[in-house]
Formats: sequence, structure tokens, C-alpha cells
Amino acid sequence: MKTFMNRRVFIQNLCILSAAWTAKGWANPLSHARFSSTLNKISETRNLMGTFVTITLFHPSRDQAQTVLGQAFDRMENLIQIFNRHEDSSPVSYLNERGFINDPPPELIKVLRRSMMIHFRTSGAFDITIKPVLDVYEAEAEKESGRLPSTASIQAALSRVDAAGVKIGSKKITFGQEGMGITLDGIAKGTIVDKTVTFLQSHGIRHALVVAGGDLRVIGGRSAGLPWRIAVYDPTNGKKSQEIISLAEGAMATSGNYMVYFDQEKIHHHILSPESGVSSPWSVSATVIAPSAEEADALSTSLMVLNPEDGGSLINRDERLASRLITRDGKKVHSLKWPKTSKTAEG
Repeated sequence: MKTFMNRRVFIQNLCILSAAWTAKGWANPLSHARFSSTLNKISETRNLMGTFVTITLFHPSRDQAQTVLGQAFDRMENLIQIFNRHEDSSPVSYLNERGFINDPPPELIKVLRRSMMIHFRTSGAFDITIKPVLDVYEAEAEKESGRLPSTASIQAALSRVDAAGVKIGSKKITFGQEGMGITLDGIAKGTIVDKTVTFLQSHGIRHALVVAGGDLRVIGGRSAGLPWRIAVYDPTNGKKSQEIISLAEGAMATSGNYMVYFDQEKIHHHILSPESGVSSPWSVSATVIAPSAEEADALSTSLMVLNPEDGGSLINRDERLASRLITRDGKKVHSLKWPKTSKTAEG
């Protein structure tokens, strides 16, 4: 389990002109196609953050789009080095190991502050200090014993879960007690997607899709007046049917129990309640549509912890948001603002 944020089912984008990609090697060759008389489609896929990341652009200049696309991936890799808790040299690893970090990167400060805002917004369901509990599960899994951690070890780890114990200053970040740690697996991928989109916009890109596993963000549609078509995977359907929605601007993220789990029944998985230290018994998948990928990422994680009623209330209180839950018995629970699906795809 040494991959960065390896926790999401892939959301497949169904753009025209073969926007779907295949996973051969570490990166697919750069592809381009003529979209219309004025726009070229440029797309590339790389293996980053423990998943496949695809950036697709539509732009009048193929050469300019190719240059910007390469620079966007460079920017993305720099951000990964900040947030990756599995990389020994990253600021997050330094903080987890020592319990403090001086002169932290501004990107880390901003993500931590927004994480705390979402923590309070979700009544504690989203908690980046869950790492000690996750470590207990991962340590037991590495033994390949087939057993889950003991209740005593989970409770001991829970005593070190304390979002209020993270002190965030512009010059120093500290933990309130020994043994604390943070994981940004539930928010950083969305942050990186957002910052990549911002970078593309600052370089004149007006039509783009950035997909990182289960997190994505789109801008500008595929062209003026033509939205992106996004397929949302249903893990409970043996035929892999997908709801397809149209999205011209905004972001979507999906969390679920089917990427990293600790038992064959997938009851115990990587999304753990900061209150109980175990996975939620209610849902197997949560998808959130939001203005930013960061918000969608964190809220979809939160919905996997909350019961469907509380999660639905959280989403319905904000008219900018929409969500779809899939419960353990296969029931789909849509929020008030969930868009109508255009059709269902198989495969």
C-alpha cells in the first residue's frame, strides 16, 4: 500500500473522438485530433498518484496546447511531492515523522486550513488526522494474516485522532500530541486537479478536462455550448452500467469501498470513521458534483462516513452541490440537484 491516494474507482470520460484511454505502461503516447475547423484535441495519460491521470485539451493551436499540457504535468508532479505521505522527503512525511514543520510550503498550509473547514462543515466526518487508525489497518494487512486489527489497537489509535490538535501557522505547523499524523488522501488529489486547471487557464486554455482516478474537473465544455459527457461507474452492477451526465463547468469525485479494502467482503476499507475507527456500514460508493475538485473530493469521502440521511442533508443544504450514494443493498440515493442522466452505457 505504498501508492499515493490509491483509493478511487476510475471515472471514465466519454468524450468524442476517442477521448477514452487505455492503460499501457506508465504513460500513453500524446494523441491529437482535429475537433472542428477551429479546435484541435490534445490528450495525454500518465501514471501518477497511484492512478491514471489524463489531461485533455481543445485549443486552436496544437503546438501551444502540447507545450502547455507538458508544463501542466510538470506542475502536477511538483504538487504531488508536497502532499505525498508515502514519500520520505515530502513535507507531509516530515510533519508526520517529527510532529512539526518549520516554514511549510504555502500549498500545504492552504490545504490544511481548508481541510479543517470541511472537518467542521461535516461535523467531524472528514478528518485528516485519521492516519494513526489507517496505519493500524495497513500494518495488519502487511502481515497477510487475514485478520483485522484488534479493538484495543484501534481504540489506542483513535486517541491520537484530533483535528483540533493540528496547529497551523504561516511559519510552523505542529501536532498537539505525540503519535499524531495526517493523511491528505481524501482531499489532495482534488486540490492537485484544481491547481492543474488553474494553471491551464492561466496559459490560455479555455476547454479542458483533467481526470485523476475518481476525481475530475472540466472547464469550457468540449467547445462553446457542448458539455463534456461523464460516465459514473456503478460498482454494484455486474454489467458495469454507468450513468452518464453532462458537465460544462465544475468537478466530480467518487469515493468507494472497491479500491483499497482489508477484507474480501469489502466491509472494512480505507475510508474510516474518525469516531469509531471502522468503515461505515451504509454506503459502498459516494459521488459528489461541486464547483471544485477539492470540495468534491473531500465531500465524497465524508459521505462514505455519514449515514445516507445526514449525508443527503449536508449536500442538499448547498445548492451548488449534488450527490449520488449507492448503499450496501444496491439502492441509489440521489440528492435534490443530481442531474438527469442521458443514457446508460455498458462495459
